[in-house]
Amino acid sequence: MGTKRKTLFFAFFLLLSSAHSFYLPGVAPRDFQRGDPLYVKVNKLSSTKTQLPYDYYFLNYCKPPKIVNNAENLGEVLRGDRIENSVYTVRICDLLWCCFLVADKPYG
Repeated sequence: MGTKRKTLFFAFFLLLSSAHSFYLPGVAPRDFQRGDPLYVKVNKLSSTKTQLPYDYYFLNYCKPPKIVNNAENLGEVLRGDRIENSVYTVRICDLLWCCFLVADKPYG
């Protein structure tokens, strides 16, 4: 078998086995449908004035009735990230113009 023929065979094999997707390590892919809720999560507040970050709810932001830690992968746990729920929710593919996010209910 000639070199050119081997190259063509290899290229044809690569085309057959290609996939149209990507994967980020530590992030599980999820599918959303129109109108599905997308819950906004919070982490921390960083500043250029201090070395240490503040907890997100250290300042007087709107808090949910119960704050729940939402670590999604091992890397977040090992880094010590405190990913918590918030009171904000948006919906997939809902076009709302100039609305305020207020306690789980978008108002326009």
